[in-house]
Amino acid sequence: MYKKYICLFIIFIFTSSIALARPVSEVYGGVGEGQTIFYSFKTNKWYYEKPKHKEKKILPISRQIDVEGYSEYTSEDGKIYCPDGSNYEFLYKGRLITYHINELKFFEIIYNKQNKSFLEQPLDEKEIKKIMGHPKIIYISDFNVENKLTIAKIPFKNQSYLILNDTDKYFYDYSINAPQKDRTIKTLFKVKKPCVLKFEHSVSDKTEFPPYQIKINF
Repeated sequence: MYKKYICLFIIFIFTSSIALARPVSEVYGGVGEGQTIFYSFKTNKWYYEKPKHKEKKILPISRQIDVEGYSEYTSEDGKIYCPDGSNYEFLYKGRLITYHINELKFFEIIYNKQNKSFLEQPLDEKEIKKIMGHPKIIYISDFNVENKLTIAKIPFKNQSYLILNDTDKYFYDYSINAPQKDRTIKTLFKVKKPCVLKFEHSVSDKTEFPPYQIKINF
């Protein structure tokens, strides 16, 4: 009888690990500096290579980085399309996704036919989880007044987490000290063992840049 439960537990852990997918490969294909991408008004999709449509229905725009390190897109006629505060962008299934590294937020750039302009709209949690491999989401508002948070996880499971910002706070030059952290999406990390992690600024000024603590238990 006990062997049956042990086997079921092992199967559960194994299937849980399989379900814990990696972020989709498109996340790491990001748009490079000086690279041109294309928007098709015919399909309402973005492409890394020019699609075979009529010329007037294709908008090529090139990515540059401004003096503050933010992305700036310019079309051939000199018009500038700026995702407001984005540092990193990638194409996902024909969609242009932006990641605001200092705000810890994801957006999608869409074309507004009524105003004939491009705009950013927030990406919802369901979409973010699908793209990022279904991590457990930690919101900034989840932390208590002391900026601390305790999380219980399943033993032996290598669980991924993603910190997202649902406040108006700004996290320039913050990083997390997790042993398995993503280099591109700075608040995406994995944890297997109980630990205490810190998400903090490079400057140890706790008044101006308060640190955050995440305690993960079994």
